[in-house]
This record gives sequence, C-alpha cells and structure tokens, in this order.
Amino acid sequence: MRLILAIAVQFLLPLVCFPLLTRRGRPGTLSLVAVYVPIALSPCLVPARNPIARALAAVSAVVIAVKLFDVRRDVQRGTPPRRREFVLFLLNPFVHVRRCLPAEPRPSARADLVSAAGAALGLAAGIILLRALFRIDWGGRPFLAEHVTKVPAFFLAVLSGLALATASWRLLGGMARDFMHNPVAATTPADFWRRYNRNMHQFFLKDVLVSAGGLRHPARATLVVFGLSALIHEYLFSIAIGRVQGYQTAFFLLQGFAVAATARVKARGRTAVPWVAATLGFNLVSSVLFFASVNGLVPFYSRELPAWLAGW
Repeated sequence: MRLILAIAVQFLLPLVCFPLLTRRGRPGTLSLVAVYVPIALSPCLVPARNPIARALAAVSAVVIAVKLFDVRRDVQRGTPPRRREFVLFLLNPFVHVRRCLPAEPRPSARADLVSAAGAALGLAAGIILLRALFRIDWGGRPFLAEHVTKVPAFFLAVLSGLALATASWRLLGGMARDFMHNPVAATTPADFWRRYNRNMHQFFLKDVLVSAGGLRHPARATLVVFGLSALIHEYLFSIAIGRVQGYQTAFFLLQGFAVAATARVKARGRTAVPWVAATLGFNLVSSVLFFASVNGLVPFYSRELPAWLAGW
C-alpha cells in the first residue's frame, strides 16, 4: 500500500504542476527543481523494513525524473507537450525521450508474438535456473564461481522479462522502444552500453550530451554520463538499503573508463570473437561491485561478501 502511495505521489505531482513545468525560462526550471525534491523523497514513504518495495519506488522516481527532464528539453525547444501527451508519456514505461518514440520500429503483430513467446521461454528458463542455483551449497566453492554462475541466470530472467513486457505492450497497441539489443554479443564495453538499457542510453545521448554539446569531447562526455549513472544508482540503493555503500560509484566509473578506452574499437569477423569473450569476462568480473549492492537488498550470495569487498 505504501509503495502505491509513493508511486501515486510521483505521478500526480507532475500532473498538478503541469502548467508550471511547461512554462518557458527560469520559472519552469525552478518548478522542475521544486517537483524533484518530493519525488526523490517519495520512496521514504515505504517503510525501511521493505527494502525491495523501496527500491521499486526509487526506480519509479528516477524514471519520472528523467521524463520530466526530457519534457523541459522539449519546452526549451519550443515544442511543449499538451496535457494529454504529457499524461501518456508519463504512463508509458517504454520510452524516456518523447520526441523519439514515433521513429521507433513497429514490428508486426506476428513478430511481437514470436518475441513474446521466446521471451516467455527465456524468463521461465531463467527462473528455473535461479531456483536451482540458489539451492546449491556454495560454501566450499570460490566466491567468484558462485557469482559468475548466478549472474548469467539472473540476466536471462531480467532481460527476458523486459522483452516479454515490451512485446506485450506493443501487442496491446502501445508504442515502445526495446530495452535491450542482444548485449551478450557486444564486442567491447562501449558496444555493450549501446546495446544495454537503450532507453537510458537514448536519454543521455539526446537530452544530455547533444543538448550540452558534449559530443565534441566524447571521452569527457562518456565519463560525465557514467558519473551521472553512478549517482543515480547510489541513490537507488542507498534509499533502499539505508546507507551509501560506494559500490555503484566504483562500478560505473570503472565501466566509464572502459567505455572511453574502447569507444573507437570496431571488431568484426573473426577478430570480434576474442573481443566478445573479453567483454563478457570483464562485465562478469566487474559486476561483482554491482551485485554487492544487490546483496544488500536480497541475499544474492549464500555467504558473506569476501573481505576484499565487504565493509566499504
């Protein structure tokens, strides 16, 4: 019930403040900042004893904040949304940049049915694998062995669930941007983040980098984006767990430097094979930092974090 209340606040407050948020100039910008404060604090309506519900409320708060920032960009360009467009944009979980949605591909109903069926199978397989892996006694095995076994099963379930939701939304008549584009096939860390969470990638590209002229300095722009990602994820986990751990900052900054270093690498053909393997290995190992925070929400690992990782 508290989760519903928190999400209701996040949606209703922008609707009430719509006339202020769509004003040009400083009044509209100040209204956006004023609205951000209660939205950011709204997950605190969920009791701290329910960290997963708090995390869901925090994710919702971030999505709404991103959408409102995009709306401000449209206002600054002189193309503010009408109220009905604004409401539909807030309610659509499959887009973060409103003006780009009409350009998204529209697969046939048959293609979406096939995608939904495949995603449903992937989701079921991921859940079955996770259930089996969580029953194993990992006590006598290396920590990294448990990590690199559970993480692929976790992402199989998550990525399949997102694909199923996207295809189902389109089958119901909605418009959507695919969350992922086969990130497992990424040839470099830079390629991985172009394929992974494409909605946030589009938001950072269209509303942050292009608008700020950041593409003239790609390496610096990359580090800025990953610094912002670190802040967003520290917010998500600190709201849910109750303290700032620093794992997300370490993870996203490490990824940011890797992306900046590989942004110009174009591996094709046979030369792509070792790059794909190296990228997969790098992501699996570095994701220990990300899942250290996940372990604070739910017992992802069957033991305490190792000494080199615990106590940050």
